[in-house]
Amino acid sequence: MQEKIASTADADIFGPAATIRAFFALVPDDAVRARLAALAGDVARRARGRTVLSEHVHLTMAFLGDVPGSSVTVLRAVGDALPKGGAVLEFDQLGAWRASGVAWIAPSVIPPQLPALHGRLAEALAGAGFVLEKRAFRPHITLARRCVLPPARARCESVFWRVDRLSLIGSVLRHDGPVHRELQAWPLTIEPPPAGAA
Repeated sequence: MQEKIASTADADIFGPAATIRAFFALVPDDAVRARLAALAGDVARRARGRTVLSEHVHLTMAFLGDVPGSSVTVLRAVGDALPKGGAVLEFDQLGAWRASGVAWIAPSVIPPQLPALHGRLAEALAGAGFVLEKRAFRPHITLARRCVLPPARARCESVFWRVDRLSLIGSVLRHDGPVHRELQAWPLTIEPPPAGAA
């Protein structure tokens, strides 16, 4: 089933009485999204997998699972209180988790702003009573799922992404597939490197 972006007609399924699958994510701009979507299509063809739709390309920062729609107000407050530091990511490693058949792209070098934001977000969500997944933070973007021939880990042509936006995304499962909606977004500021830095 293909995933879709929610329309105005879907507003009731994201209301306070609904149950939504929520997560915080970094969302790229259109140019980066287009590059990653093209790469995803190529990887999926070679791996005999299913491409992730371009409008759903993101880097998950915190996955909450199913939450009541009434909790969105609290999640927005958590996002409002976070530090708003962004970073430039260089995605240069292709690979896959063979057990799940998921192909991904990831940065070989992770700027400190990213784990710092992840840590503050996890701490704030736990403090607000949300239960998070118990897994290590491994920044990546899923390119394809259900890969029959998952790619071996290898260097690839770099995709540079100026991370300047954090989003709270809600998803609900309908008979024709998941529907996604951005529930809130926050701009992130990318500080210039210190004078004299390489």
